[in-house]
Amino acid sequence: MAGTTVESPIARRGIRADGAAGDDEACDLFLAFIRLARNTKDHGGIPSRVRALLEEGVLAPRHMTTFAIVAMHGPLSVSELARREGCATTTASLLATQLADAGLVERREDTLDRRKTVISVSPSFRKDSENVLRARLAPLRRALVRMGPDRARAMLEGLAVLAEEIT
Repeated sequence: MAGTTVESPIARRGIRADGAAGDDEACDLFLAFIRLARNTKDHGGIPSRVRALLEEGVLAPRHMTTFAIVAMHGPLSVSELARREGCATTTASLLATQLADAGLVERREDTLDRRKTVISVSPSFRKDSENVLRARLAPLRRALVRMGPDRARAMLEGLAVLAEEIT
């Protein structure tokens, strides 16, 4: 087939010569996020007492993000929680207070600097939080291994850029 030009899948998908993504990629990315969100919205694996707090409206999804940060990286100061959450210190303090009121975390004074508040998972939720994190992180860990270090790093960098654009 001399002289026949075979269009690459990338060209068919709308990637422009300048390297910018076309509408097809933006749509595919949007749908991927919807699928990811849909698959994580179910409260499967979440302890029944936490699920009840969500269903009663005592806690909202934003609290679960904050709780996950404390479970993965705690104990944390309020300012460190704010940095990891990407919000103002006052917002992080409010979220921590609401989680403490619900019994999921404990707030205490830092023994080295009394001006600081340290937040950690309440002992009554520690085992549950470890089990949920283990289950939720397992598919992510498997995906990162399958991607290999270069693709995983590129994906994480791409997600950081995406987060900057969305916020």
